[in-house]
Amino acid sequence: MNDSILFTDVRVFDGTGRDPFPAEVLVTGNRVAAVADRVPADQRAAARVIDGGGGTLIPGLVDAHAHLGFGSTVEHRSPRRDEPDEEKALLVAHAGRVLLDHGITSAYSGGNRLPRTEIAARKAFAEGWMPGPRFRAASWEGSAGMVEPGVYDFPGIDGRASEPESVRKFVAEMTDLGVDIVKLSLSGESAVVQGTSRIVQFSDEEVAAAAATARERGVWLTAHAHAAESIKMAVRHGIRAVYHCTFADEEALDLLEAARDRLFVAPTPGIIHANLYEADSEPEPGMEVEETRRAVMEVVPELVRRGVRVVPGGDYGFPWNPVGRNMRDLALFVEWFGFTPAEALRAATQYGGQIMGMGDELGLVAPGYLADLVLVDGDPLADIAVVQDRDRLVAIMKDGRLHKAPAS
Repeated sequence: MNDSILFTDVRVFDGTGRDPFPAEVLVTGNRVAAVADRVPADQRAAARVIDGGGGTLIPGLVDAHAHLGFGSTVEHRSPRRDEPDEEKALLVAHAGRVLLDHGITSAYSGGNRLPRTEIAARKAFAEGWMPGPRFRAASWEGSAGMVEPGVYDFPGIDGRASEPESVRKFVAEMTDLGVDIVKLSLSGESAVVQGTSRIVQFSDEEVAAAAATARERGVWLTAHAHAAESIKMAVRHGIRAVYHCTFADEEALDLLEAARDRLFVAPTPGIIHANLYEADSEPEPGMEVEETRRAVMEVVPELVRRGVRVVPGGDYGFPWNPVGRNMRDLALFVEWFGFTPAEALRAATQYGGQIMGMGDELGLVAPGYLADLVLVDGDPLADIAVVQDRDRLVAIMKDGRLHKAPAS
């Protein structure tokens, strides 16, 4: 079987943010072997040739806040969230395939009520017998009092005793299952329980216990953090990925800037947009959706100015925000946050490889890098929305294998 593929007549956006350039790209096995004006004859002789027709070859896209278990995709609407576990497992597998169909070749989980299912999906996707992205599996979202998965009452820390040992146990148990990431809901969520986004849910002692256990066990921590104090708590204790960062104050921004080389922020504009414009009913005042939009539109440009790595991933998987629309985040990065299309693509590729923990081999079109590639019919730097059109993604490659080949 021929294990070399040559892309010709393409403009390469290599993931660094620089302008696209004309080149040929040779893939051998699961790696990029060459990026050149013209690949030498001896290397191209046995390769399968894919004529890009002047399209743009980009690194595979990365979603940094993926929810495979929420149940809804652009192909299947699941409003229930109470399916039996066996059906939920099938929905996870289905969502993984839909992500890959839309050019998302890597995904960093934002939590799942069935962590064992994510772990199984990670293995199946990696082995290639089930289509899906490279995947980092996560725990369920630990919440105040460490209640069971899916129970989010967000009562805050007032009136309850600090329980560092229960948090330590949670991190250890999730690690023993084999997750890559343990997630803590350090703040509430007004879109779920009205008026709770600014309420801190964990004590400092509890977060310290989680962080110490994560370091001992070699897993990453992610924080759901809207409230300013929850953001500060996340940074102080070395949490690696901070979701939302909505109501960051000056002190929180200073801490994030000082930690910019070790953390990532995913502001999740996709779910905010969906809650505002695509939900089945108007948001209630206590959901703070408009307040969240205004706040995040101020915070994110400031984070970027300070050099913090901001990555896409917008809580896709709800019926009104289904998996498959994920790359709408890139258009919102441009429209809401002032990114250029090149900056938005860099966030989804180079920074995406970095949040996956594979920045030295994932997220760029460069020799030696893993061959996760997407051939786009058009120029996403002229129109970033083109990456949202599945039909314009004419070739999708993960690990050197064509998940989607151009029509012959």
